[in-house]
Amino acid sequence: MAQLEDVSTAALREALQDADDATTTKRIMVAIAYKQGVSQTELADWYGLSRKTVYNWLQRFEEEPIRSAASDKPRSGRPPKLGGEDRDELLRLLRDSPKAAGYDAEEWNIPLVQRLVAEQFDVAYSRTSAYRILSSVCN
Repeated sequence: MAQLEDVSTAALREALQDADDATTTKRIMVAIAYKQGVSQTELADWYGLSRKTVYNWLQRFEEEPIRSAASDKPRSGRPPKLGGEDRDELLRLLRDSPKAAGYDAEEWNIPLVQRLVAEQFDVAYSRTSAYRILSSVCN
């Protein structure tokens, strides 16, 4: 791979000023260090990445505009089990006490959230999903 010959360090530094998340920042910093002669192996060690990941990131800088290369591509992912109005209703229920929802408990916990989701929406939430939704209400 060429040393990102068509990408200037100045342009990378300018893009770094506009970076708005940790991953974008890391990718641009990897590209800058590579332009300054740091090997892919060293970069992988520095950032706790695989050498293949570093290679893929640098390849993107070769093929795409800087901002596009530094950003994550949209991913479809799994659709949520509860969406739209159902999710809004769940959040509303969790903002109130469990007693308001008919449960004999003082505060929400993960098993109780799982039970609520199963009883009210006929959906099974994992412990992790119940934790995430409960955390989003508590923060």
